[in-house]
Amino acid sequence: MHIRVATLRDAGLLSTLAASLFEETFANANTAGDMATYLAQTFRPELQAAELGDPARRVWIAEDDQHTPIGYAMLCRNSSIDCVSAQRPAEIQRIYAARAFHGGGVGEALMQTCIAQCTQWGCDVVWLAVWQRNPRAIAFYEKNGFRRAGVTTFQLGTDLQHDYVMARSLRETA
Repeated sequence: MHIRVATLRDAGLLSTLAASLFEETFANANTAGDMATYLAQTFRPELQAAELGDPARRVWIAEDDQHTPIGYAMLCRNSSIDCVSAQRPAEIQRIYAARAFHGGGVGEALMQTCIAQCTQWGCDVVWLAVWQRNPRAIAFYEKNGFRRAGVTTFQLGTDLQHDYVMARSLRETA
């Protein structure tokens, strides 16, 4: 496995990968209609291109030895939320690994890549939002030093969902 920085040329790939991994992760716990609406609104290639072109964001794609995408992460600096106190925050907006690779180090490698970038940017806190009904992800984030800081909402189609906001101080490494 290796991790590379995504570029504008990856907009189509990221659109397909992001939609596929989101659906793989959450389809069983949501209605087909809500899932279809969210995927259509969120992962269009032009939206991915805009995110890839945003200088405040960095996106990485994890690939296996055959260069097949197996995960990705998106980090955004200066993204804040009321329940997280920070002067130079960063948000892990997305971090996903294909289910077949869960437990194989993909998520850990992507997380460490995000933390290293936060340190390079001089961030003092990194935070993320995670669905309250995703105990595997919550445990992964806790293992990586994140602690619950509050709650927020997430709109998936017609379903208003509740997420934990989790944060990790980087002051010792910033």
